[in-house]
Amino acid sequence: MRGLPLYFFLFSALSRAAELTGTITDPNGQPVAGATIRVFRRDGAVRTGTADASGRYRISDLPAGEYLVEATSRGLTSTAASVINIDPNAAASADLRLEIARVVERVTVTAENAPLTLDETAKALSVVDRTEIHNRQVFSLAEALRLTPGLRVQQLGGPGTFTRIQVRGLRASDTAVVIDGFRFRDVGSTQGDATSFLSDILMVNSDRIEVLRGSGSSLYGTNAMGGVLQLVTSQGGGPFHGEVVAEGGGLGLARGFARAGGSLGRNQPFRFSGGVGHLNVTRGVDGDDRARNTSGQGWAQYVFSNSGALSARYFASDVFLGINNSPAAAPLAQLPAVNPVPGIPGVTFLLPANDPDRRRVSHFHSTMVQYQQSLGTWASLRAGYQALLTNRFDINGPGGTGFQPGFRTSSAFGGRIDTALARVDLVRWRRNLLTAGYEFEREVFRNPAVDENPDPARRVNANATGEQSSQAVFIQDQLRLLSDRLLISASGRFQRFDLAQPVFSGGTPVYQGVRVTSPPDAYTGDVAIAYLLPATSTKLRAHAGNAYRAPALYERFGTFFFGGTFSALGDPRLSPERSLAVDAGLDQYFAANRVRLSATWFYTRLQSVITFGNLRNDPFNRFSGYLNAGGGLARGLEFSAEAKPWRGLTLMPAYTYTNADERTPFLTDGSIRAIRVFPHAFQLVALQNIGRRANISFDLLAASDYISGSFFVGGGSRPFLFEGPRQAGLAASYTFPLTDRLGLQAYGRVYNVFNQTYFEDGFPNPKAWGVGGFKLIF
Repeated sequence: MRGLPLYFFLFSALSRAAELTGTITDPNGQPVAGATIRVFRRDGAVRTGTADASGRYRISDLPAGEYLVEATSRGLTSTAASVINIDPNAAASADLRLEIARVVERVTVTAENAPLTLDETAKALSVVDRTEIHNRQVFSLAEALRLTPGLRVQQLGGPGTFTRIQVRGLRASDTAVVIDGFRFRDVGSTQGDATSFLSDILMVNSDRIEVLRGSGSSLYGTNAMGGVLQLVTSQGGGPFHGEVVAEGGGLGLARGFARAGGSLGRNQPFRFSGGVGHLNVTRGVDGDDRARNTSGQGWAQYVFSNSGALSARYFASDVFLGINNSPAAAPLAQLPAVNPVPGIPGVTFLLPANDPDRRRVSHFHSTMVQYQQSLGTWASLRAGYQALLTNRFDINGPGGTGFQPGFRTSSAFGGRIDTALARVDLVRWRRNLLTAGYEFEREVFRNPAVDENPDPARRVNANATGEQSSQAVFIQDQLRLLSDRLLISASGRFQRFDLAQPVFSGGTPVYQGVRVTSPPDAYTGDVAIAYLLPATSTKLRAHAGNAYRAPALYERFGTFFFGGTFSALGDPRLSPERSLAVDAGLDQYFAANRVRLSATWFYTRLQSVITFGNLRNDPFNRFSGYLNAGGGLARGLEFSAEAKPWRGLTLMPAYTYTNADERTPFLTDGSIRAIRVFPHAFQLVALQNIGRRANISFDLLAASDYISGSFFVGGGSRPFLFEGPRQAGLAASYTFPLTDRLGLQAYGRVYNVFNQTYFEDGFPNPKAWGVGGFKLIF
């Protein structure tokens, strides 16, 4: 205890704090009251503030170092200042002007796991910020990302239904989801990824979504073979502010939502934000597709006077979803002798029948705690922990048509992932950031199965439990040379796994006597380089890396339970999936920064994958199950633009060409074309601000036909060809000022404006429908 005062004195001496002040103005030079200011230190520390009535802001207790400064305001586009250097015990100033006639910079963290502007990264990155989400009046992760270049978002019906997100023609499991720097995965899903919970994520308190396209395993580990989706939680700050929303409309939809944030104390050392929402869909597409979702997300941070910061985040959801039968192919004799089979409802396939007693109940809880300590201008330390609990229950009974169990059955898929992370960031000299870290992760998978067999002696009450832990070390070096014109980043990651012996109770323990072996070590690396040509406002960039996905515990030990019968599906001997990826492109500004064009060529080879297929002479007596197989190939082109042709209008068109093939054909006709991938996709987002009170948005997704492999005939799969979407959305809002700090916004949105009849893997999507509501802003 006698050394404790010396400890704090040492940290205080190394981390002397400074103050940043400035003024936020609009394009006419007038002060912008209430603008939000975010200050990013290069090592990842973030501080927030709010401009007062005169547009002035002040952020105290800033450790010395190099910063990016960003400001946002309702109705105006965000802008980022140049690099600001803050010296110890010295005041610094940064005045920002919010532009609405130029394409401006955004600050991101995902590309290099550290704050950068888009111009400073050599990787293909997109940002969907809160302004775009609010102007488009969407509330789910799926809708927010639907128009992102290079992404294929598939939703099997209306709000709340099963959702997949594919990046650059790869599979859904090749996309990693990250929340505030920590992986979000469902340990109980077949591939151990986040897909089973994507439909459950609502935008209740997220500041933005960052989308990295291309391999990211060297920074984010397993599943980041195709890309990374990172949700960044709002960090509050400034005076107390927020909004309360009530809306309703088609499909029997009703939604309530409330969000608030602010700060407490002199110099605002305590900052907080939080949001909670409830979604209730009573009818859905066929009149009986019920869905309910209650979600909450909160953030709190306390900044100590010695330049340390303690943060905590909580994110949770509780979901109920009615599930229909799957679509089915028509009898074999009715199908035309052509491949692929045209998807015609009632002719070549049967629409999913309503199942009155089948439902999915799920919930997740993600809790994160993190401490960051700055050590002067040359280093910072960070340590964090996340506990992630996920559970899904598939419940079915004898009701409904088609193949149904004779009595009520229930299968559960759930578990827990504990992740601990420690890293150090070293500023070796002003334009070189070196990061090194250690990560420990422990995952536990539970697969209970029960039924209500009328014969008590034959009732099933079984459970399978698997456990795996891993340790990883990683290092990254970021260089900015030649007056910041040359940008180089290199990273590497080594991860070792320890797989425990599974435990079974009840049922048939087909894996009980198997001696399991841990997956092989994973080595991943990544290099990115960019060069800026100031004379022509051009950035040339290239990125290459390898990636992996560790076999999920379900792929190793999973079983299928139906009507009292078990089927073993997993294989404890599986090897991990591996891939190589490279992309190259350029970003070009025109017309005094009113237009930014981006073009990217990409190539990804899946060297080995885990697939599902028929088996012979299997040691676990499986007729079908998971096995290793040859991989696949995806290559193509991405084009996107952001333009501001006149005051208040933002246009963001994009076009993606994707050629994706599988080395081992999934379809019985021998076709190697990857399923669910759009060869051609065009997206457009148009946002128009009319003064500071009115907003109009239009969005469009137009894509080519795609192959579906979801219908099973005669023990194999026939390819079905479905028409691609031609779906547009239109939203408008107007804000009525009530007081200086209080406003009432009336808004509405129409989905599928062209009233297209559209199917995803045979599931009908809603035709034209809309919602409307009111938002109280304070």
